[in-house]
Amino acid sequence: MMTTAVTESGAAALALDGVTRTYGGGAPALDGVSLAVPRGRFVAVMGPSGSGKSTLLRCAAGLERPTAGTVRIGGTDLATLKASGLTRLRRDRIGFVFQSLNLVSALNVRENVTLPLLLAGARGGRELDARALAGLDAVGLADRADDTPEHLSGGQRQRVAIARALVNEPEVVFADEPTAALDPVTAAGVLALLRRAVDERGRTVVLVTHDPVAAAWTDEAVFLERGRLVGRLDHPDEAGVREALGVRAGAGPREARGLRAGADAGEARGVRAGAGVRDARGALAGAGRFGAVAR
Repeated sequence: MMTTAVTESGAAALALDGVTRTYGGGAPALDGVSLAVPRGRFVAVMGPSGSGKSTLLRCAAGLERPTAGTVRIGGTDLATLKASGLTRLRRDRIGFVFQSLNLVSALNVRENVTLPLLLAGARGGRELDARALAGLDAVGLADRADDTPEHLSGGQRQRVAIARALVNEPEVVFADEPTAALDPVTAAGVLALLRRAVDERGRTVVLVTHDPVAAAWTDEAVFLERGRLVGRLDHPDEAGVREALGVRAGAGPREARGLRAGADAGEARGVRAGAGVRDARGALAGAGRFGAVAR
């Protein structure tokens, strides 16, 4: 089994060490996964359906306890926390962005963004509203603060979810297929916001995705197969990710361990179809705000 520790776990925002998760007597959904994600890094977790991506996210975020191994958020071993402690950790130190959004339809946009702060015990008032408006301004939606979610487009609702995930300045943001239901232009705007959160605010983002285009926005892509971590790509581009997925589909875990070398060879041959994505990312970053992108 190949393990991918991108930095020493002591300096990591998120660290998994030998994490295994089994359900009943079947094959493990995760099988000895070790992964360290440094602070201020954007990592994509990829793999086919049933490879363990969602299980990894749930264990890493403290939504499920692993059968074996350890998970640490900023040095805190989640196994040492009781249920109430895990709830506080998720509330105070983790941000979530899901495909389903989970916005509260009875609340307006500003109230949805302040909800995590209120649940953490913050008092409502001008200061809280100011934090929410600052978060909405960062995603280009300050002018929609008093609207309810039903009056927003899908891309706008996802941007509200990102503002809500970032409002408490979490140590790690977990994003589970946040662009799966969006058109390509809207998805690019959402990914640009996550990229900006990493580059400008020093956030750590773990993105679960099946999409090579989405992975091309990240600093690193790691690949799961049958619950095992089988490969990684630094600074992935769309072509490299597609090649990696193709190699894995036809080769199996052992050959997939040579993934990095294969990707380097592909880049050396000038396989740069994913450069268009990076060019687009630069153009979006140059625009400053992304309100005109994710409609």
